[in-house]
Amino acid sequence: MRTTTIKNLHSRRTWLTNVLSGESSPSKVEFRALSTMKSFCLLEISGLFKRISLNSLKQAAKSSILDISGSNMWSEMLEMRAKAFALSTPTVIEAPTPSLPPFKEQARIALLEAHIASMAYFDVLTFLERIDPQSSHSAEEIRATIALKVKTSKAKYHSFLTSDQMISSKNIKVIDGGKKNG
Repeated sequence: MRTTTIKNLHSRRTWLTNVLSGESSPSKVEFRALSTMKSFCLLEISGLFKRISLNSLKQAAKSSILDISGSNMWSEMLEMRAKAFALSTPTVIEAPTPSLPPFKEQARIALLEAHIASMAYFDVLTFLERIDPQSSHSAEEIRATIALKVKTSKAKYHSFLTSDQMISSKNIKVIDGGKKNG
C-alpha cells in the first residue's frame, strides 16, 4: 500500500476529528461532501488531502489498526463522517402543541355540545310538526315562517355548535409529510 494513501487516510481522520471537536469549520461544499462516504472520498482540501477512491480509502482503513483494542479505522471513519455531517443538518424545533384539557373536562364539553345539538334538533322538529299543511296559510307564509325559524335557530345554536375559532384560517396549518426525494 502506498504511503500517500495512508497519509490521505490519516489526514482525513485528523480533519474529521478537528471538525467534530470544533477546531475546524467546514465550508458548505465540504459539508455537502460529508453526506456520503463516496462524496467524502471525492473531497479535496488543498494542503491537507487529495481525492481518493472509496476502495483505496476503505482498504487502507481496514488494514490500519486504530488502537490496542484492535478496532479498525474504517468503522470509525464511517461513524465520524456521519457525526460530522449531522453537525451541518439543522435541528428542527417543533412548536409545542397545546395540551388538551383533562379527560373529564373533554367529556363534560362533549356532553354539553351533544345536549345543545339535541335541543336544536328537537326545537326544529317540534316547529315542523306544528306546521299544518291543511291550514289556510299560503305557501309563501309557510316559507317565510320556516325562514324565520331557521334564522332564529341559527342565532340560538350556531355559536354553540360551530366553533369558528377552530375553523379559522389562522389555526389551519399545512402539514408536510412523507419522504423527500423518493
